[in-house]
Amino acid sequence: MTPERDATAARCGICAMIERIAAGAFPDAIAELPRSWLILGDAQFYRGYCVILAKRHAREMHTLSRGEAHELLDELIAVAKAIERVTKPLKLNYECLGNQEPHVHWHVFPRYADDRMRLEPVWTRPMDERKRSLPESDRLKLIAAIQAEIRTLMPAARLI
Repeated sequence: MTPERDATAARCGICAMIERIAAGAFPDAIAELPRSWLILGDAQFYRGYCVILAKRHAREMHTLSRGEAHELLDELIAVAKAIERVTKPLKLNYECLGNQEPHVHWHVFPRYADDRMRLEPVWTRPMDERKRSLPESDRLKLIAAIQAEIRTLMPAARLI
């Protein structure tokens, strides 16, 4: 365990996921950014849905240093730009909840004009509808397209 991790982090599902990503054992990893990891989310009903996981375990944004929080928000903005450029959605929705996993992370959901529930929160859609995988070739193309945009927007990113 690194010095940054405490007993809470050791039990954190997101910290465990980050360990898998860092070990190269997470197939939907997109990029390592200076303050976060970027992954393709499991709800591809919203094509391009991604999650940004803060590298350091923190329960709340306000517990991060001002600089760290601002850098994380800069990464969120870059990721949003990349997703928008690739998917061309009607709107992007952002969620930073942490009720189930108390580790700072951001969900970025592209919303599309043809979604009959586009005015509703994404969580109101039944899970069996939103938790949709993409065919392997589409998933790989989507990840590559997001990586290409991330490379342009954040040269410090390490693509996975």
